[in-house]
Amino acid sequence: MLAADKLLLRSTVKQRAIQLREKELTLFNENFNAVGTQSAVLAGFAMTSFAEIDLPHNAFYAQKAFLHIFVVTSVCANLLCTACTTFVSVWGSGKALRGKDGSMDQAVDGMHDERTFIFSCFGVGLISTLLSLMSAAWILMTLEVAAVATLGISWAIFIIMRQAWRLSVKFGLSPEEVISFRDIMASPAVPSEGALASADDYDPKFESGGLLGASGKARRGTSLQPAKTQPTTHVPLDTLSFFPLSIVLALPGD
Repeated sequence: MLAADKLLLRSTVKQRAIQLREKELTLFNENFNAVGTQSAVLAGFAMTSFAEIDLPHNAFYAQKAFLHIFVVTSVCANLLCTACTTFVSVWGSGKALRGKDGSMDQAVDGMHDERTFIFSCFGVGLISTLLSLMSAAWILMTLEVAAVATLGISWAIFIIMRQAWRLSVKFGLSPEEVISFRDIMASPAVPSEGALASADDYDPKFESGGLLGASGKARRGTSLQPAKTQPTTHVPLDTLSFFPLSIVLALPGD
């Protein structure tokens, strides 16, 4: 029973460690879903403005060129962000839950590495949307109103970039500050896939002191060899019936 309790303890430690990593997996999925939803909304706005806007015929070629470039960039960046978040959430979660031993660590670390590209696409799409709005202001508005709109849009872009930098520095984590579970997963106390597979074949009822006595452990599927029995000696029936009579006759008389 001690060996069975040891295997159970090691499996429990591994299960608790995987549950901690699962919290990171849930956090990444929620973050990616939020970013992907916002990117899809921005892509819809850019596509609607590109399809519904009526450009005047007397607009300068450079103004229309900048508008089209920024709109196309916004749509492509936002859709790329949405697609990447979908791929990472679906395939990463599938690998973490259905993969072999160690897949949870690989999936969580991989999702963490994809954050930079996804957030960069979101930032490019957001800034491109504002720049397309600025280009449309110079085409559809008068000179004075377009200048005021340009100042407002430029201020918004500056605030967004400054806040993104400030918050990333404020809440960012250096590699030394990140909580790692590699020491736990690499510990000898945590069983590997081979150890868990061998533990599945272990039957505690065949432990030492059980059915096999001092012979040690046994595995499921091993047959117990029956003990050799001594041959039975058959005595004739007439001999058995004569046996009590012979004892009586052999007794000494009075």
